Amino acid sequence: MKTERKQSVRKPTRQGIIDAARSHIYHKGFGATSYANIAQETNLRKGNIQYHFKSKDELLQAVIDQQITAIRQQLESWSLECGTTYDCVERFIAMVDANADNLSRYGCPMGTLNSELSKDHREQQLQAKLMFDLYLRWLEARFSAILPRESARARAEQLMVMAQGASLMAHVLEDPEIVHRQSAMMLEWLADICAASH
Repeated sequence: MKTERKQSVRKPTRQGIIDAARSHIYHKGFGATSYANIAQETNLRKGNIQYHFKSKDELLQAVIDQQITAIRQQLESWSLECGTTYDCVERFIAMVDANADNLSRYGCPMGTLNSELSKDHREQQLQAKLMFDLYLRWLEARFSAILPRESARARAEQLMVMAQGASLMAHVLEDPEIVHRQSAMMLEWLADICAASH
């Protein structure tokens, strides 16, 4: 019974640490995230955090793993719910548009993390780029329903570039309306592609 109780307490504590780290890394950056920051946000002692994660890199890996899992679940849900290529890809664009405020304040969570890690944490960045790969492969599969394989890949890459560009410009200029305007243009671009395929 004692063992079961210990496990039931440990799991939410560990998850709480990961959630706090994920939020702090997004808002402040990995370099500016410390055990002290996480301890303050979780009301845990620094030693408690180090018990679960021996190093910042280990905590970072847990954050990356959680984000990858969340993206996989999101894409699985979209795949089950959407029908046509337009309907499916529109969900990706709607996600970008819905996050306009955060994108303008903090940038894209995938983009900013990968950019930061590519400078000094190359090994972790190679793991983090899977977040991009997951969206890219999913979009490519949706476009492949109406386009040849090479064209489907190109369109998926183009949409990712448009989304990242809108996010970067909105962040630099601190203007969420850029994301809204570009999202509307992405929808027009998508509608044209789908119409031309018939």
